[in-house]
Amino acid sequence: MTSRRRAFTLIELLVVIAIIAILVALLLPAVQQAREAARRAQCGNNLHQLALAFHNYEASFTVLPPGSTGGGLRANGQFAAPWADPQRACCPWGHFGWAALILPYVDGGNLAKTINFNTPAFAQTIMEHNNGNFGVAMINRGPAVGTAATNPNSSAALKMPPLFACPSTSVVRGEANQYKDYALNASSQGQCCPERNPGNPPHDGIGWLFSSVKFRDIRDGTSTTFMLLEYSHDGNHSWVSKGGGTNHFFFVHHVSQGYVHPVMGGTPTPPNSNINNARAAHGWHYGGVQTAMADGHTVFIPNNINFRVYQAMFSRAGREPVSY
Repeated sequence: MTSRRRAFTLIELLVVIAIIAILVALLLPAVQQAREAARRAQCGNNLHQLALAFHNYEASFTVLPPGSTGGGLRANGQFAAPWADPQRACCPWGHFGWAALILPYVDGGNLAKTINFNTPAFAQTIMEHNNGNFGVAMINRGPAVGTAATNPNSSAALKMPPLFACPSTSVVRGEANQYKDYALNASSQGQCCPERNPGNPPHDGIGWLFSSVKFRDIRDGTSTTFMLLEYSHDGNHSWVSKGGGTNHFFFVHHVSQGYVHPVMGGTPTPPNSNINNARAAHGWHYGGVQTAMADGHTVFIPNNINFRVYQAMFSRAGREPVSY
């Protein structure tokens, strides 16, 4: 007598599939959280490494790197061509942000050698609202200056090292290696504008156009003063709405690439603020943004931080009490 092999019934198979589906549904959020925790840790490590590069730059030049630098600034505050924005001569067009200056201190020495600081920087895509009007669609003013074939800085501009990108940020238009996700503390008050104003009225942060801050100038303490903050390139920024894409690797013009401050036109802009035309810190980690203090250590700043405390952490010598 032959024995019959018992097979699974359809009902049993459906039950097993349902159990597997439930287990996957329960496991997926945990996997996503683990991945985001890893991305957040990598983002914090990037900020720490960038802050150390600022320290090494200061050790070499006795001052911290300027927020941006370049040619063309006249005594009347206007810029001369080819360094002037074609639509507004009061603004630079192709100045070099701090990211280009610290390249030798983040294993980017060979890339730095390809940059010609006597010629304006390059950007492939320059999105912005026309004349700052957020009620109209954004336009693309790129490429600038010249084309990728004619500008000697185009190669470096399109080869940003991964250190400058936060892995939690979605790359706009697939334009990888062109935008950074971090910015320099320019001011606690938001005076306009750090990329075109070399200090009148005075900026009280860490860097701006042609700045030369020393560590001894940070009298509020390097452990409680911001140096760098998250500034995701796909966030809401000056003249560029959320998802537009700005904060180029090292190209700087009037939208203040590479700069962050907590006030815009007298209006507080806390972390992840979506106020139009703001230069607010912005990131994609749940509940806040990653920052690097002037001494190099990293701090996660929640969105709901007391604004007075947050603002005080931008000033380098304001004598405000800070506790976080």
